[in-house]
Amino acid sequence: MLHSFATKTIHLLIDWLIALLGIVLILWFGFTLPSFSLSKSNEKNSSLNIQQSDLKNHVEALSNYYAPRTIEYGNLNVTASYIHTEFAKYGNAQYQPYWTLASRYKNVLLELGPKTKEMLVIGAHYDAKNGSLDIDGNASGVSALIELAHQLSKNEDKLSIAVQLVAYPLSQKKSVSIENMGSYQHARQLSEAGKSVKLMLSLDSVGSFTDENESQKYPYKFMHHIYPDIGNYISLVGRLQDYSEILKLKKSFKQASKLPMHSFSIPTSYTSNSVDHLNYQRYGFPAMMITDTAEYRVFEDDKDELVERLDYKKMSMLVEGLYQVVLDNKSPEIAVELVQISPNAEFSLKVDEN
Repeated sequence: MLHSFATKTIHLLIDWLIALLGIVLILWFGFTLPSFSLSKSNEKNSSLNIQQSDLKNHVEALSNYYAPRTIEYGNLNVTASYIHTEFAKYGNAQYQPYWTLASRYKNVLLELGPKTKEMLVIGAHYDAKNGSLDIDGNASGVSALIELAHQLSKNEDKLSIAVQLVAYPLSQKKSVSIENMGSYQHARQLSEAGKSVKLMLSLDSVGSFTDENESQKYPYKFMHHIYPDIGNYISLVGRLQDYSEILKLKKSFKQASKLPMHSFSIPTSYTSNSVDHLNYQRYGFPAMMITDTAEYRVFEDDKDELVERLDYKKMSMLVEGLYQVVLDNKSPEIAVELVQISPNAEFSLKVDEN
């Protein structure tokens, strides 16, 4: 009888362990959304010829000549002019001006590809926080955005969907209200114009990488058990309900880039309200953030932020992956009629060369 009781107890414990393991696997899969491939990166974009020096030059310009990029120092509009000049090399760059109680600010836009009913939006904020150089967040994101514009413009005939690249002011925490953020203004105008956004990606700090052991930290302890402890990867942050878009993006990215990518599928309530991609979600557009999670990475030389510390090779790999993501997105229907835009929206979308 004792033997029978012990056997039943063991079987019960095994059942509970199996159930617990199943729950853990479900949570792990739901949180990380791993993508599996039988083949390695096939280097589809080896012909892009991305120059790491170009990425570095943009970071240096934004950090040395236009910093501090904050409301207090008044450098945001001259920074917008720099980005507009770079975008204009690759297409019809436009300003999207808007007013706040303090002053007038500008989003900078470049649209490439065919005129389709759906579009992709890829953005990066160009302001910095606390008067710092803020090289990685977000001179790195703007630099990658400009280089992506360069590569897409060279191969515009290959695009099957409209792509709008946009750089924003006023995105840093505690600096402005949500309604004054450049990303909020852009998302609002897209919504008012009746535009359909297939996917929005925000590049927010994308240049800090390290191969040192235990260099990657996390806000919650359990994350150490499911993510790497080396900060040499790029993160994709999205919502639980956007799992399909996350899987598709990771698949496309891995086809063309050797840069490791890990995804975080989290409820919106766990994300800061000042993050740009959330403003698109507020208007019903699927949106995600791509980031190096620099604030959770530990570097051997952790002195003042230097242009030389950024990893321009990995930034070029990021651009390769993003290029493939754009290439793999298709919108079968061409826009055949113009959407009526309200007078306010028309003003904010007009070209402003001043």
